[in-house]
Amino acid sequence: MGMRYGELSFFQSGVAVPLFSLYSKQSIGIGEYLDLIPFARWAQFCDFNIIQLLPVNDTGAESSPYSARSAFALNPVFINIQSVEGSSEFALDIESAKAEFDRLGKIDYYKISSWKRHILRQIFDNSYDSIKKDEILSRWIEENKWAKPYCIYCTLKAKNNEASWKDWPEYRDPDEKELEKLWKKFAKDCLFQAWMQCVAEMQFKSAVEEISKLGLRLKGDIPILINEDSADVWSERKYFSLDDRAGAPPDMFSYSGQNWGFPTYRWDVLEQDNFTWWRKRLAQASKFYHAYRIDHVLGFFRIWSIPQKEVTGIMGRFNPCVPLTKAELTNAGFIPETLEYLRRPNYSVDQLRSFLGDQTERLVSLYFQNLPNEFDRFVIKPEYDCEKAITGLDEPQGAKDGLLKVYWNRVFIPSGDENTFYPFWYWYNQPVLFTLPEYEQKKLQEILRNNENCQNGLWEANAFKLLSVLANETDMLVCAEDLGAVPPCVPTVLNKLNILSLRIERWARNWNVPYSPYYDMEEYPRLSVCTTSCHDTSTLRGLWEEPDFDKELYWSHAHLQGAAPQEMTPTVARTLLSHVFSSNSMFCILPVQDYFALSANLSKGPASEERVNVPGTVGASNWCYRLPCSVDDLLDYSSLSSDIRKLVDVRKRRPMWKI
Repeated sequence: MGMRYGELSFFQSGVAVPLFSLYSKQSIGIGEYLDLIPFARWAQFCDFNIIQLLPVNDTGAESSPYSARSAFALNPVFINIQSVEGSSEFALDIESAKAEFDRLGKIDYYKISSWKRHILRQIFDNSYDSIKKDEILSRWIEENKWAKPYCIYCTLKAKNNEASWKDWPEYRDPDEKELEKLWKKFAKDCLFQAWMQCVAEMQFKSAVEEISKLGLRLKGDIPILINEDSADVWSERKYFSLDDRAGAPPDMFSYSGQNWGFPTYRWDVLEQDNFTWWRKRLAQASKFYHAYRIDHVLGFFRIWSIPQKEVTGIMGRFNPCVPLTKAELTNAGFIPETLEYLRRPNYSVDQLRSFLGDQTERLVSLYFQNLPNEFDRFVIKPEYDCEKAITGLDEPQGAKDGLLKVYWNRVFIPSGDENTFYPFWYWYNQPVLFTLPEYEQKKLQEILRNNENCQNGLWEANAFKLLSVLANETDMLVCAEDLGAVPPCVPTVLNKLNILSLRIERWARNWNVPYSPYYDMEEYPRLSVCTTSCHDTSTLRGLWEEPDFDKELYWSHAHLQGAAPQEMTPTVARTLLSHVFSSNSMFCILPVQDYFALSANLSKGPASEERVNVPGTVGASNWCYRLPCSVDDLLDYSSLSSDIRKLVDVRKRRPMWKI
C-alpha cells in the first residue's frame, strides 16, 4: 500500500471537491491552488483525513478537467495572481477583474482563463529581464523534460489562432532537433509558458505542504486518456493510435455507447520503452498527491476502440481481444459467402422496407448499389458505409435513423482484415442473424458465447502487466474508478495489486436479479472507496428529486422504518449519511455538496445547480459549480462541521478487525 499515505489503522473519511468550485477573498473568478489552504483548515476542523480533487491539468480553453492538452502541465487558470511577484504594478486591473467575475456569480471558464493568461503575460513582459536570468526557472526547465515540448506546443498553438496541430501549416510532426530549434526561435514565448508552469507548481506545492502540516492527505485524479490536440500526442506521436478513438461500449444508460474522441494508446510501443511515458506521468503526480484515482481503470484491461469514421460507440470493439478467425468459422461449417453476408448484409427491397418505410425506393436509389451479379439484392454504397457519412446526409432525421439501423444490422463489424472477425455489440438481436437457418443460428450463438468467455484471461494478464507498473512506480496510494461493464477479472487484479475499487452507492446493486437490490454497506469490499455521488451524477439532493428514483427501495436499503420522506431535509440527509458512513470500505469520501445537505443554509439553491457535469452533454452549466459560500466563511458554519465531526468520529472508532 502507499507508504506516503501513512498507516491505515482506522476507517478514513474525506471530502471531494473540484478545485474550480472553491473561492476565497483572494481568488479571481475560479478556485485557485492557494484556496486549498483555507479549505483544508475547514476539512481539519471537520476531522476529515483526505481531500480529493478532479484533475488540474492544463486544458487550454476547455472547461472539462478531463480534456487535457498535457498529461503533465498544470492549469494556469488556478494561479493566484496577487501572489505572483510583480503583480502589484497591475493592482487596479486585478481589482476590477475580480469585481467583474464576482458579479457573474458563476464560473465563465473561457473568460477567466483568457484574462488570467493575459495578465500573467503582462507581468511576465514587465519583469522579462530578471525572469530570463532566473536560475530557479532554468533549473525547473532542465528537471522537467516534458516542459520544452509542451511550451513549444502552446506557443505554436497560440500563433496558429489556437487551431489543432493537425491544421498547422508547418511543424506538425517535429523531431528532437526541430524542437530545439523552435525552443530557440520562439525563446520569449516559450519561456512565458514555462514560467507560468513554474509559478503554478510552486503555488500548488505550497498548498500541499500546508495540507500535510494540517495532518490531511490530498488525492489527485489521473485521467487515463489525453486529447488528440495535446502536447503529448503532438510530440510523442509514436505512443498513440490516431486511427481509432476511445470510448465505452453500450450499456443500460446509453444504447449506442460513448465515443470520447480521444486517441487510444499503442501499448506495445509504450512497453518497448519500458512504459517511460507513464512512469514520468506518475512521477509528476507524486510531486503533489498522497493518493490518486485512476480514471476509467477498465481501459487498462481493455479499451473500447472505435474506428475514426464512426460517430457513436456502437461499432467499436475491445482492444486487446481474442477475435474469431476465418478458419474457426469455416471449420464450424460457415461458407465464405455467409461470413461476408454476416459482416456486410445484402437486402431485397422488401427487407429494406422494414427499416426505411415509405422512403424505401427513394433512399435505395440514392444510397444503395446492386450486389455484383444480383440485380435484386442491395448493399449500402461504399461512400455511405459509415456513421459519419450517414449522419452527415442532408436527409430528415427519420431517414438517417433508418439508414443507421441498416448499417448496424450485422453480426460482425468490418475489421480491415479478411481473416479476423469481431462481433458487433448487439449481434444476438440483429435481424440479419434471424435470416440464417435455425441450426446455423444456434451454431453461431454457441461460437460467439464461447468467444465472449475466453477474453477474461487475456484482459487479466494485460491489466496485471500495465497496472503493476502504476501500482509499484510511486509510493502513492492507488484507487481505481472501476465503473461500467466490469469483466470478472477486474476485482482479482485490483486485489492482487492492493488497488482500491470504487462504490457509488446508487449503482452498487446486484443488477443480475429482479428489482436489482442494493448491496448492503457491510458487503462493500474493505479495499474500496465508497461515496454517495460523483462529478458525473446528480447530488444526493438531486437524486431525491429524480422522477424515476425509487425512494422506498433506497430507504429500506438504509434499514430505515416507515415510508421514505418526500423532502431531503438536513435531518433526512444526516440519517442517510450516517448509513453510508457505516460501510465496510476503508475510505468514505463524499462530494462537498452532499455534506452541505446537512445545512439548511448551504442547501438553499436548486439541487440541479449543485451538479458538476451531465455526461454526454456540452453546455454552459457543466464544470462551473461554485460553493455557496467562500472557503473563508465555511468555518463559521459550526453546526455543519460539528454534524460532520460526529459522523467521522463514529466511523473512526469502529473496530477494523474485519478485512
